[in-house]
Amino acid sequence: MARIRVLSAPAIRQGMEAAVESFEAETGHEVVLEYTTGPNIAKRLDTERDVADVVLAPEGVFRSRAASGRFGNDRPVAVGSVEAGVAIKTGAPVPDISTAGAVREALRRAEAVVFNKASSGDFIAEMIKGLGVADEIAARVRRFEDGREAMEFLARTEGGTALGFGQSTGLKVHEPLGITVIGPLPADIGNVTVYAAILMPEAGWPEAAEALVAHLTGEAGRARFHETGVM
Repeated sequence: MARIRVLSAPAIRQGMEAAVESFEAETGHEVVLEYTTGPNIAKRLDTERDVADVVLAPEGVFRSRAASGRFGNDRPVAVGSVEAGVAIKTGAPVPDISTAGAVREALRRAEAVVFNKASSGDFIAEMIKGLGVADEIAARVRRFEDGREAMEFLARTEGGTALGFGQSTGLKVHEPLGITVIGPLPADIGNVTVYAAILMPEAGWPEAAEALVAHLTGEAGRARFHETGVM
């Protein structure tokens, strides 16, 4: 029985755990999952020789390092994509987010604007800047190291106008904290992040790790991701 180490972005956590559960049941291999943000994955790939047997991250993480030789002869394979979404405190009035203008007005009214410091949060910061309200709401923007901290803060807000942003799947998993996902951003200001898996050259059990990548990116694995909101 092999023990496969996996480093993954947290936005696809629910899909990963569902797909890994079926893989372990079919093969008898053990999969050890570790989650961290896309920027942290990128930093570890640049500074650590032995990161994991399999890495799952936004495609951009792999694309920017394609010429470095870091991944040997292997290439990333897509597992699915995730939309940027919006959340509110559970029970708060649902704001209109159907258009870019509506999102702009919701941001102006928000007592707090909450998101993480990961790559998905960097996108949100740029989206806010593009809407022309970054300076106006700067004092009310709160960024946290990870999505859980951000959504815990959102759940504690008092006035009912605070907004939380992040990957829709990452937001959904935190709904038990007291938040509610109200939908994706409008297409003209939204974002879709494609996540991919790659077999690392340092894999200790390369055949088993390759089988895991095949499972995650194959029909059965993609179905498990789809069930948890990964497109």
